[in-house]
Amino acid sequence: MKIRVNAEDKEVRPNLNIYELLIDLELNPDQSGIAVAVNREVIPKSKWQETKLCEDSEVEIIRAVQGG
Repeated sequence: MKIRVNAEDKEVRPNLNIYELLIDLELNPDQSGIAVAVNREVIPKSKWQETKLCEDSEVEIIRAVQGG
């Protein structure tokens, strides 16, 4: 299944949810400071495991970074 992650095309397995996608992208979904939007709608962290991605979903992943 094809989706778009941060403006980059990705091929992923069908029925993938947000939580699994983050793991596949080697991000820790339990880490604080990560926000995810699917098709321009911010998805609360509490819904990541139940939010399945569909063909052509557009996913934006934002990570807060400390520093100055």
